[in-house]
Amino acid sequence: MAAPAKLPRGVTRYRGRYRVRVDYEGHTHSLGMFHTLTDARAALDITRGQIARGRFVPPAERRSARQAEVARVEAQSVTLKEWSEKWLLALEANPDRSPATVVSYRSVLKNHILDDLGDIRLTDLTTERVADHLAALGRQRSTRHPDARVNGVAPNVVIVLRSMLNAAVTAKAGALETFDFPKAPKHRRVRPEDEQGDVALPEEVRAFAEAMPAHLRIAVPLAAWCALRIGELLGLQRRDLEYLDDPERAVLHVRRQWNVKANALTPPKASSTRSVAVPAALLPRLTQHLQIYTPSQRTAPVLTNGRGMRVSQSALDRAWRAAREQAGRPGFHFHNLRHTGLSKYAEQGATLAELLHRGGHTDVTVALRYQHATAQRDRALTELLSREIDS
Repeated sequence: MAAPAKLPRGVTRYRGRYRVRVDYEGHTHSLGMFHTLTDARAALDITRGQIARGRFVPPAERRSARQAEVARVEAQSVTLKEWSEKWLLALEANPDRSPATVVSYRSVLKNHILDDLGDIRLTDLTTERVADHLAALGRQRSTRHPDARVNGVAPNVVIVLRSMLNAAVTAKAGALETFDFPKAPKHRRVRPEDEQGDVALPEEVRAFAEAMPAHLRIAVPLAAWCALRIGELLGLQRRDLEYLDDPERAVLHVRRQWNVKANALTPPKASSTRSVAVPAALLPRLTQHLQIYTPSQRTAPVLTNGRGMRVSQSALDRAWRAAREQAGRPGFHFHNLRHTGLSKYAEQGATLAELLHRGGHTDVTVALRYQHATAQRDRALTELLSREIDS
């Protein structure tokens, strides 16, 4: 029986096949497994030729290069819409980010960004393309204020789009390493200014309330003298009002808000959950409203449409517009009721910390001062405010 042929250096027999390896620059590189000796010899000869000509690239390096190229192509294929979903998920997972803010960002993306820019790859998005998009938004007429020269859409889009692209650059999403955001349009007031200012007199607040439909009348003094945002007002439930039979203990808890963009109840703005004393002067009207217009369930909305369901923000807004017109302050905004209440509260001698506590402001730089706003001091200031309301 003939002796088996001697294998060339670099070829070994392994499990019925031929393993080929080659030494290069102090390292041994595997060239693969082959079924026949002929194929193994051919692979070895080709590799030695490449080494001699200085063109040899180790197989591991070739695999890494291919994988890097696949990853690069995949990264560059990420569109603005795909990145927006990852970005929003990251915001939702951030405990320091208000859920209402994420809802608002999602709404802006859906209504004003993704239809036009969503399918563009991040690497293909240019400064000029974003500038054109913002310019087109700026030319749209305001739906709520048709006579306004500008609308409030573009500035909100700038906030969301710039934040999202900055995050993409930081994460190198879509292989985006830098982005020169265009000069953004300045935020200009859409709603007309009230010539008489943004603070009403107590008698004007009473006039506003009297001009409202009976089932919504309590909304005006609550917004003013408890310093509520409109979403917080619409989110109020019967269980949020306690001890209304005791002026010394009557309290209102801000625990949620109606988020019109999410069409759902959400937590209030960051750091805005709070409990505030209810002015004694407001208690008779508030108690009467709960008896007549608010269903008996603890989770029933305080403000209803007259049929036991939560009143919509648009319905409340229509009633308010008619009431302010009738009261002789057609340019006075509903949010200015809150500003009025906080201004009057400050006039009673409230410290900055106490003012921030009652208003539920979210400025992180002053959050530490909240510790100075005690319930006892809040009660004393509220009693002074109550006398001002009734004067």
